[in-house]
Amino acid sequence: MPSVLTDHHQQIDDLIRQHPDVSWMRNELLAPKTYFKIGGPADVYAEIGERQMLLKVVSYCQSHQIPLTFLGGGSNVIISDQGIRGVVLRWVGDSVQKIEDEQGTPVLYAEAGVKTALLVSQSVSQGFAGLEYFLGVPGTLGGAIYNNAHYMQDLIGEHVLAVEVIGKDSRLEWISQQACDFAYEKSRFQKTGELIVSVKFSLSPGNESESKAKIAEATRYRALTQPLGIPSSGCIFQNVPNTPQLSKRFPDFADKEFVPGGYIIDQAGLKGLREGDIEVSEKHAAWLINRGSGSAKQVKRIIQKIKETVSKKYGVTLKEEVFFLK
Repeated sequence: MPSVLTDHHQQIDDLIRQHPDVSWMRNELLAPKTYFKIGGPADVYAEIGERQMLLKVVSYCQSHQIPLTFLGGGSNVIISDQGIRGVVLRWVGDSVQKIEDEQGTPVLYAEAGVKTALLVSQSVSQGFAGLEYFLGVPGTLGGAIYNNAHYMQDLIGEHVLAVEVIGKDSRLEWISQQACDFAYEKSRFQKTGELIVSVKFSLSPGNESESKAKIAEATRYRALTQPLGIPSSGCIFQNVPNTPQLSKRFPDFADKEFVPGGYIIDQAGLKGLREGDIEVSEKHAAWLINRGSGSAKQVKRIIQKIKETVSKKYGVTLKEEVFFLK
């Protein structure tokens, strides 16, 4: 594969020379690092698990105007077929531990590189309750916070005490839960470009057997309703805010705040729709699955077809909840 390095070639060379302890990978294919198995190469890619090294590399990129992209677990992103320019970093710090806040109250501290499933199991084993339903959320904690991941109506941001970030001034700082601007599928981090390093959770004391029962319940539900085990990026579309018109058309959700995007797509008869190797899942219509050699271009085409059909049939504007990286 030919090199894809951009006009930042010299700055990247200098970055690599200045930080020889990092395992840099040039022209690294990103598709295998995502759940969807889609995406071209990064100019240069690295995984870092030591926070001071992470701070040094981020600071260097920011001060030398090197394009910098943070990649978490790769579960809610669609990477361009042409790849990502500049530097792609994956923070893999995954420590999870019980600590005390200033008042001596137990809180859960976790580095953002930990896989969400491991975070949940660690929270239960350390005596906390509140995160059980997030065990099936794919990817890492950083991505879950960035997107304010949810299970049903339970948003992960509701359990957060504070989030530690590296800001654009290359400094570590803690952001309070209120300042994170959490909302459905939203957080401040989608606008600020801050790198999420760690999170503190305010959780209730737990009962391990009750927590395990909740985990089993959520796991069974996901297995029944989601096309697990097939390359996918999870739900592509957000749920739709309810209106009097939608309540009348979809009476099953008349008393709900949202109408599921997947339900609307299903009612539009779009399950099984294909664009190349990208297909609307027969199991959950808000999911797109990759049948083999799907591309980001095909994903964009099928999304446009779905949005146009739903808009024409129901007057609904669907919004994506995935992030496109290039």
